[in-house]
Amino acid sequence: MRASFDDYRAMEQDVALDDIDAAEGRRLTMPVLALWGSAGLPSRLPTLEIWRAYADDVTGAEIPECGHFIPEEQPEALLGHLRSFLADEASR
Repeated sequence: MRASFDDYRAMEQDVALDDIDAAEGRRLTMPVLALWGSAGLPSRLPTLEIWRAYADDVTGAEIPECGHFIPEEQPEALLGHLRSFLADEASR
């Protein structure tokens, strides 16, 4: 529990550091897989476009009938996306 709460406590500092990285032109260069649940907050946002502001190679998808906890709510869908992503990366 503590680690989860610490993650939220660090959010303000993380945002500030992300802004500095962006201003200095630092970007994620590794492949990024962004997944979110259809019932979660990211479903109301342009999630892939947001990630593409920080990373060069972003793929992702919305998981239907899912909220915030994808591994618990839709484990098979998560597994399918992970397998596909990893297979694509292995073939590069």
